[in-house]
Amino acid sequence: MIPKFSLCLILLLSLSGCTSYRLGSMLPPNIQTVFMPTAANVTNEPLLENEVTTSILSELQRDGSLSLASEATADSIMTVRITDYDLTPLSFTNDNRAEPEQYRLTLTAEVELVERETGKSLVRSGRITGEDDFPFAGDLTQAKRTGLPDAADDLARVIVATVTEAWVE
Repeated sequence: MIPKFSLCLILLLSLSGCTSYRLGSMLPPNIQTVFMPTAANVTNEPLLENEVTTSILSELQRDGSLSLASEATADSIMTVRITDYDLTPLSFTNDNRAEPEQYRLTLTAEVELVERETGKSLVRSGRITGEDDFPFAGDLTQAKRTGLPDAADDLARVIVATVTEAWVE
């Protein structure tokens, strides 16, 4: 039988290791809200910024770690820069080896979260990617439209996780 003192000591020591652990966001406690302007699109593919911005804002609301706010009242500002758009054929039809049957659309972006009042960078990512595999349908333009929403949603999930799960000093 373990004496009560020893049991209390073991319990106290095991709990002290969890004092800096938090559920949810790993951002500083003063960062509760975020403003995100429209993503910058530096690719040659037009209008990606609309789909990506919408997906990120939806994911931020779904995640709930940061609330959306206006630029004037937000604790932080998140900027996103879409750097690459890649549409790659994955498989081809048996009848015609030059005709794609399935594509992968990959979006790559960089993200930075700064504290609005101080301008201090809280999170700065390298290359973040989101992708979607989808069957070829119709023509290339239609194929691009098919994969973009899911690729943007995947990119948004990774961006929000990167920002909210960052270990900030």
